[in-house]
Formats: sequence, structure tokens, C-alpha cells
Amino acid sequence: MKHLILFLIFFSFSRSTTSSSISLAPSSLHAQFFSFPKPEEDQPFSMLPVDVDPRLQRLCEGTEYPIKCLTTTISFLDDKAVVDPVSIVKEEVDAFYGKVKEALHKASKRLSNRATSRFVTNGLKSCIDDYKTILKNKQKIIDAISMGDTNKLIKDLISNVDNIYACEDEFEEPNIKSPIIEMDSLLGRMIINSLSIGVDTTPF
Repeated sequence: MKHLILFLIFFSFSRSTTSSSISLAPSSLHAQFFSFPKPEEDQPFSMLPVDVDPRLQRLCEGTEYPIKCLTTTISFLDDKAVVDPVSIVKEEVDAFYGKVKEALHKASKRLSNRATSRFVTNGLKSCIDDYKTILKNKQKIIDAISMGDTNKLIKDLISNVDNIYACEDEFEEPNIKSPIIEMDSLLGRMIINSLSIGVDTTPF
């Protein structure tokens, strides 16, 4: 049911946007649907620990998880890097997919452990399928960003959100603790940041 509600809200929002620009503010959606714990490192910041391009600072300060935005993008930037919403959201997406691969590796490694219980094993198998599905979705998201196609981007990101929830649902139903909840929490925060940054062709 929560997946359907999430889709309907995003769908309603997408109808109010144009296909030529993407400028999303999913904070209220996050509060309702991303109930993962918010780590201390992701609390809003007032002072940055390093010198940061003011344009990147402005972008990241506008996200739900500004420190995570900073740490996942700054390593990709150099003096010649273009700092605008389009470039940064692409970096966020690249970083997100790197973490999806980590999640897949972690789940596969835990699955191969003979000490893993049957219920956890079943959940991990489903999560592995979910992560593989997310990985197949990457090019669609990159294409949507490049084209400035708001509706397509939202649809593809919703698909990723739904797969993350599906993974965690596998552990909620038998009432067991997910061994990869922290990874799924991170993936969820990164999706929210991608939406928060958005894509806009208007220059700074």
C-alpha cells in the first residue's frame, strides 16, 4: 500500500512540472515514506569542514542530507569541473549506483555464509534481485537527466525507491532485523538528494 501511495503522490507532483526542467523538493515525501534513521553526519550543516565551491555549497545545503551530498560529490570535482545542478545530480546518481554495487556485494557475501538463517537467506535473495533491477535502471535515469525529462526521471527514481522498500519489506514480514538496513538507508538518502538537487538548465 505504501508503494501505491508513494507513486500517486509523485505522479501528482510530476503533473505539475514541465518536461524541460527538473526542480524537485521531496522533503515532505521523505518525512512520510523514508522512515530510515537519520545519521548524525547527515544533520544540516552551517559550516563546512573544507573549502567548497559556493555553487556546490548552495546545491548541497538545499538537500535533505547536505553532508552526504557533499561527501558523495566533492571527490569527483576538480578545478575544471562544471558545478551546476545537471552535473551534480549526475555525480549523485553515479555515487548512488556505486553504493548499489556495494550493497549487492554485501548481500551476496552474507548469503554465502552457511550460518545465515533461512529467513535472512530468503530476504537476501530478494534484495539481491532488487539491487540487480536497480542497476539495470541506471541508463534510463542518466538519459532522463540529460533530456531534462522530469516525468521520466521521477518514474525511474520511484522504481528505485520501490525496490529498496521491497528489500526491507522482506525482513519486516518475518519480524527479523535486516542485516543490510544501513546500506538501504544510505541508498534511500542518496535518492532523496538526487531529487532535491534536481536538474535545471538555467545557469547560475
